[in-house]
Amino acid sequence: MKYHVKHLTALSILTFLWSPFAAAEELYHGLRYHKVTTPEKQTIHVLEIDPSRLTIKAAHAKEKAIGRETVSAIAKRHKAIAAINGGFFRMGEFIDGLPAGILKIQDQWYGIAYRPRGAIGWSNHHYLTLLDRIQTKTNVYLNHRKFPVYALNQPGVANRAVLYTETYGKEAGSITGGVDIVIQNNHITAIKPSGKTPIPKGGYVYAVGSENIYPNHPFEVGSHATVNIEVIPQFRNKEQYLAWQMVENIIGGSPLLVLQGKVIKDYTTERLRYSFIRERYARTAVGILKNGHWIFAVVEQSALSGTAGMNIPELAVFMKELGAEYALNLDGGGSSTLYINNAVVNHPEGDDDEDYGWTALRPVSDAILILPKK
Repeated sequence: MKYHVKHLTALSILTFLWSPFAAAEELYHGLRYHKVTTPEKQTIHVLEIDPSRLTIKAAHAKEKAIGRETVSAIAKRHKAIAAINGGFFRMGEFIDGLPAGILKIQDQWYGIAYRPRGAIGWSNHHYLTLLDRIQTKTNVYLNHRKFPVYALNQPGVANRAVLYTETYGKEAGSITGGVDIVIQNNHITAIKPSGKTPIPKGGYVYAVGSENIYPNHPFEVGSHATVNIEVIPQFRNKEQYLAWQMVENIIGGSPLLVLQGKVIKDYTTERLRYSFIRERYARTAVGILKNGHWIFAVVEQSALSGTAGMNIPELAVFMKELGAEYALNLDGGGSSTLYINNAVVNHPEGDDDEDYGWTALRPVSDAILILPKK
């Protein structure tokens, strides 16, 4: 397949037979960029990152689970040299910016997985990078008895138990009529009527809804209490399972595009809408090359410029042609953003359900940042 590649600063367009990063421009030690156009009028921005030279960091808008910011704002606050948008999120007055799936940043849990979907996990300390379909199993243990968790850092519900971490904010989002059990330092520190219960630093609030069965077992303030969030990869062996428990950062996406060098063609496991898979949209993807380098790909879709966007099968093939051994689709549409050196290099356009307008940068939940190593 033939592609046209345009450098970030070039004045001319070069046409050649595609080979991965053949004409990429080095913007920073370990950071290379190029822009690809296809005969289908698709425009893709590609960034290659060498993690041995640069730090890859996850960050949330406003540093808490609720709230959104543009990728530019998040990147500038952290002094990042490059960034892309991260996972899917919810929108609305009381849920704005809450992750729609799993999200873990620097060992702090923002969201858990509610169905088997793709995710990327990494540890800068252990030099690990993982991609897989994963689920989570979350339980609270009170006096060594197990109790289920329906959701993490989501608005309270009457007939379920919700767990809140300090990333949610200062207070739990439980609704009145239930019971809040406060956990800190592996002990119950308070049991009180639900509603605006302060979340302790390094601790949790286990909010039992008013219609849920209150844990009918002997425990009280001072009783032993722990929380366990278990990450369960789909394509797992013991080594991979243990590795997923170790990584400090996990960002969920969907679907998984490339696994062990093979393009994935069956997306039924991740239970996605047909239109989401088959229609062309702006897309953001992350992949891992054989040499361990990361790649970001941001696909434009613009009614103004006529760029077509990509569907999921096209994106999977493109990531494979880049040389990705593993690849994952992240949030797309108006969220798709690539930030390099204090500027957004793609041309995001908003969606109908936003109040920000078609040409405004959409605020997002979280981002993947590239920073110089300290």
